[in-house]
Amino acid sequence: MTFLEQTKALFDEMVENRRFLHRNPETGYELPVTSGFVREKLESYGYEVQTMLEYGLIVELGKEGGKTVLLRADMDALPIQEQSGLDFASEKDGFSHTCGHDIHTSIMLATAKVLKENEDKLAGRVRIEFQPAEELLTGSKDMVDAGLLDGVDVAFAGHVQPLLDPAIYFGDGISLAGANNFEVNIKGVGAHGAMPHTGIDPVFVGTQIVNAFQGLTSREVSFDKSAAITVGGFESPGSRNVIPDHVRLEGTMRTFDDETRNYLKERMPEVVEGIAKVFRTEAELNFLSDVPPLFNDPELTGKTRTWAKEVVGEEIEISEFTRLQASEDFAFVSQEVPTTYFFIGMAEEGKDRYAVHHPKAYFNEDMMPYAAAIFVQSAINWLEENK
Repeated sequence: MTFLEQTKALFDEMVENRRFLHRNPETGYELPVTSGFVREKLESYGYEVQTMLEYGLIVELGKEGGKTVLLRADMDALPIQEQSGLDFASEKDGFSHTCGHDIHTSIMLATAKVLKENEDKLAGRVRIEFQPAEELLTGSKDMVDAGLLDGVDVAFAGHVQPLLDPAIYFGDGISLAGANNFEVNIKGVGAHGAMPHTGIDPVFVGTQIVNAFQGLTSREVSFDKSAAITVGGFESPGSRNVIPDHVRLEGTMRTFDDETRNYLKERMPEVVEGIAKVFRTEAELNFLSDVPPLFNDPELTGKTRTWAKEVVGEEIEISEFTRLQASEDFAFVSQEVPTTYFFIGMAEEGKDRYAVHHPKAYFNEDMMPYAAAIFVQSAINWLEENK
């Protein structure tokens, strides 16, 4: 049997695994149900499971003395109320796998099972990672800091894309933007809304900061570079006629190169401090994440593209994607070792298309065996060519 035939034979199991995870979403680093489920499956396949960061999991297989390939899946969900109407929708109010990480985990479980059944074909080692806290953009760095990449030579990961036609998509070089999530805390002096002169209005100060951030991207970043600063959260304890004593903003900054990212990391705190001083108050900006752009190694990605075509044949298309403004903390891995990160098109004919993180996001489960087979073939082929 080909690897694709083997992963297709696991389709019903993949669907069952995916739907259990979909009904039981967990976020951030706290993944007791998710991690426990994955551990139980891996142990049933014959693996000895290692733990990182309490709920991150690692397994290894293959021959000692050779090179090592890393395969990665992320497990965490989002604090979003699902509105898909699926009969296996989230059973946890306010949380959902609208990110598709339940599918990533299910794909990698199938990958782990097939690799274990074909362990004699490995000319080196395969390390398989199940990662927490990708949505916080911090889990990957913490796993790397904990020793994830010790001895690793190359790495592979993928991500579902429910807006794209069913296909596997590859891109070379900078493929995803760097991300700097941030918060701004602004002090004010509370007052009656009819008498703003008796206080200091942090809501007004916050609006000036939001506007000034747009000035940075439009007037201080060359248009041949590109950057985005979005303030998506504006928290105020005031009301229609009450000026609050504090305000909190939260947002994200996205860039495609380190020069622009480092420049804006310097300028944003300066803008916040300067505007606060003008309006007689204090404000502080704190960066909550610092994720570099994700780089796909052209040589490794070229080979993976070829292997993917061999795996899927004429059944689905192997296509290209242009770099996206979205970000991925797998970029911390791509900083250290050659990496290939591909997209899995998961739209389904006749179904409405929604982006990841949309409450109605829908994913075509039929694509799961193709992705799993590509992971299996890529690991085996790379080790064989580099033994």
